[in-house]
Amino acid sequence: MDINKTEFDLLRKHIYSMCGLIIGEGKEYLIEHRLKYLFKEKGCKSWLDFYHTLLKEGNFFKEEVISAISTHETSFFRDYHPFDSIRKKVLPRLVQNKKSNKQIRIWCAAASTGQEPYTLSMIVHDLIESVGFRTLKHDDFSIVATDISGNVLEKAQEGLFSEREFSRGLPDKYTKYFSQEGKQWKVSPSIRSIVSFQKLNLLESFRMLGQFDFVLCRNVLIYFDDKTKLDIVHRIHSLLPEDGYLLLGATESLAGQTDRFVSEHEGTSVLYRKQSCFSSTGKKTTPVEFQKCD
Repeated sequence: MDINKTEFDLLRKHIYSMCGLIIGEGKEYLIEHRLKYLFKEKGCKSWLDFYHTLLKEGNFFKEEVISAISTHETSFFRDYHPFDSIRKKVLPRLVQNKKSNKQIRIWCAAASTGQEPYTLSMIVHDLIESVGFRTLKHDDFSIVATDISGNVLEKAQEGLFSEREFSRGLPDKYTKYFSQEGKQWKVSPSIRSIVSFQKLNLLESFRMLGQFDFVLCRNVLIYFDDKTKLDIVHRIHSLLPEDGYLLLGATESLAGQTDRFVSEHEGTSVLYRKQSCFSSTGKKTTPVEFQKCD
């Protein structure tokens, strides 16, 4: 069933109100393709009928729509360079600043089917096993992974991946953290032990998650308008300590949009550090925008 302009506008505006996702002009195919199975499942006669069904149905159906329309593209060590920066710079810095008896807390937002938080856990375990960091324990770290879709979080919590998912992006040295179960690969209990999963809509408050030392919010802000993106970034800022880090996707930038972070280049990656009056390292940093310190 083809969608007409009136139906398309009604649906894309309602989807925006539910999750902040922008579906641009000319993207009718996106709704038709990704929601067609729900359209048939509900026995809808038209996309207007589908829209009214969405208004009347409870949260479960709304979540199904959000999950279907969202992009869940991910892989282990996606883009690789950011994780190299995490291993070389972010984690050693967090360990250096760690207070005794206090966990290093990492938030992985828009975690999809779990490859990113499990990648982080593998890097943490690799760090702990390296010379100079052997006084650390696994439970010195906590990784909170969130996503708007309950369906993908269920898969993430299982920690089971197909041969294609397993081989895509995973360096050979990290295959030791998996065991084969038939045609699938399962993440080891040690890697899963420091990762917890929680359903979360980034449009809603996330203060209940607590404070974090480092936040990854990669490849999700590109789907929001500038106002929503900045609101999310500023709320993330409030969860970070002074000099805490935020990492965005390769095509996402805060340049000229906020004065609450300074950017630090590490290889080809850009890290955003919560602004403080003085750099603890003495290294040159580039303000995202002019910053005044009280």
